[in-house]
This record gives sequence, C-alpha cells and structure tokens, in this order.
Amino acid sequence: MVAGSTKRLASRFYQLKTGHCRTGQYLHWTKSRLTAQCWWCKCPRQTRDHLLKRCPRWKSEQKTLWKEVWKEAGRGRWQWKAHELFAEQSCSQAILDFLSVTEVGKIVLAEEREEDVESEASELELRERAEREEEKKAEELGAEDVGDGGKQRLFLPTPSFMASAEME
Repeated sequence: MVAGSTKRLASRFYQLKTGHCRTGQYLHWTKSRLTAQCWWCKCPRQTRDHLLKRCPRWKSEQKTLWKEVWKEAGRGRWQWKAHELFAEQSCSQAILDFLSVTEVGKIVLAEEREEDVESEASELELRERAEREEEKKAEELGAEDVGDGGKQRLFLPTPSFMASAEME
C-alpha cells in the first residue's frame, strides 16, 4: 500500500510509524523547538496520538480516518495506540489518505501560521541568543593574554553539533 504512494507521503508515513516525525514532541526532544506544544491548537504536547485522535484542527479528517479504520479492523479510535495503528497493515491506506489531506507530519512554517509568527520568532531568537552566549563563554575560556592587550586562542570553541557528544 505505502509503496504505491508518493515518496513524500511514504516518508511522512514511515516517520510517523517509527516516531521520528515532525511533531511538537519529537522536535522538542531533538531540541529543534523550545516546547512540545501543538502549533495548531496549543495543546501542551503534540504527539502522534494527539494528531490522529484529538487535535481539533483535523477533526473532520480524523472522523474519516477512524471510520475507515473501523471498516478495516473493527476497532474504534480509543482502542488504538498510534504505534499499533501504524503496525496494522489493513489500516495503512486509511492513514495514507489522512496524511494526504492534512499537514500532519509536515513542518508548518511561521509564514503559513499567521497566529504563531510571534511565538516562533521568539523561539528562534532565544535559541540564537543561547548559542551566542555559549560562543562568548568559549571564546573567553579559550583566549589568553599575550601582552599589549592582545589575546591568543588556546583552542577553538566546540561546534554545537559535537557538544552533545561530549556530554555523553
């Protein structure tokens, strides 16, 4: 079923299936967002379950999804966990149909969400500010006076993508 869909749709399906998808919870876990909040309804945690069952933004699409799931598997919305639903092959087409008519699993840019532009900008600003402060600290630690007011670096700051590896 998934093999017959577009590459983008199949990619979203498998990302959601494995839990490595563009949801507020996952992006917060990867430190790409400051919060796990749903960008469509302001629920504190945007999870796969939330998007498939509860998010009011996709209410009519959810109704169609769960009607199809009931036909295919004989179980209703509250009898499924997201990982179980994605594991059930007979429900794959219903999920693909849901994904094709929604933006679930896609990044919704600030320009597309007029009401969230301010909060998204502040997240970016906070992240950039924190990175600048880290760089400044690293520069202060990695510099040594060499006379006549000049400073010489003892080492370069650790790149941000390597910082997490050092912590482990």
